Amino acid sequence: MRAVNGVYVFRDIAVSSAGLLRVADCNFVGSTEIFDPVLFYVSGSVSLQGGAQWRMEGNKVNAASVLTIPYSKHKIQLSGSGTTVVLAHNRQVDSRRLLFQFYLASTIALLPARLVVGCNLQGEKEVSYDDVFPEEVEVFRCGTCNEYAACYMPGTESVDRGSCSCSCKDGWHGASCLPFEVPDTVVPPVAERAVDGDTSCVVNQTLAEITLNLWKTHHCYMSVTFSGVGAALTFSLDSMPLHLPINITLTGCTFRGGAALQFVGGDEAAESSGVLILVSQTVMRSSVVLF
Repeated sequence: MRAVNGVYVFRDIAVSSAGLLRVADCNFVGSTEIFDPVLFYVSGSVSLQGGAQWRMEGNKVNAASVLTIPYSKHKIQLSGSGTTVVLAHNRQVDSRRLLFQFYLASTIALLPARLVVGCNLQGEKEVSYDDVFPEEVEVFRCGTCNEYAACYMPGTESVDRGSCSCSCKDGWHGASCLPFEVPDTVVPPVAERAVDGDTSCVVNQTLAEITLNLWKTHHCYMSVTFSGVGAALTFSLDSMPLHLPINITLTGCTFRGGAALQFVGGDEAAESSGVLILVSQTVMRSSVVLF
């Protein structure tokens, strides 16, 4: 991904009831024409409660920061048992910018919520977290095991600290016991319940304009190029059948020339039967992802 911002959150967001916000395994190159490029830019406050998790892990950035919250008025607020923020195993290729940019006073963690950071590198050197995170932060170093960083605990049965591996509960997936599968190969997901009966994927196309049929549960794009501002892919969640599980998958896609990927929703989306958004192996060129 090469852009000014990889993911741009421009309003306050709340994650609750064991919800998961995860940005992982991205390779992001910041635009050299912009002063402060960043993988994840938050222009609002983030509230997590009731077992929700926000995980930024395994990302690699070049000429960019991993996370920026530019204004002191915007807060990261954590509360409730099981609520966790994990910032781990991210790497900045150069050291010209701070890896994490936000105000110390912006982070409010109320026990038993957890803020876990560790093994974040600038080049080959672990970064210092002094004056970045509050005293409640749980820090671990490379080569050590932190079970909350290694495993998504709601789906984890047990943790082998010797190998730092997770044993998953039934119905949970992958090395970290996530609530969804992360395939190594491009495989179209199967819709559980389709409103209009169409569960097919759009495959190997270049789109300059697009009109979405939002009244369906299954949206799948594989190896599709979205080109130009007319190819803005906007999912208005409140206009979708939220009484059913929603699955939105983009794999191996390219957004270029001002094309945007946007997710818009309000209280109805927060109270839905579940919205799974999976974006993998996707390239952004002069484009942006908006929540």
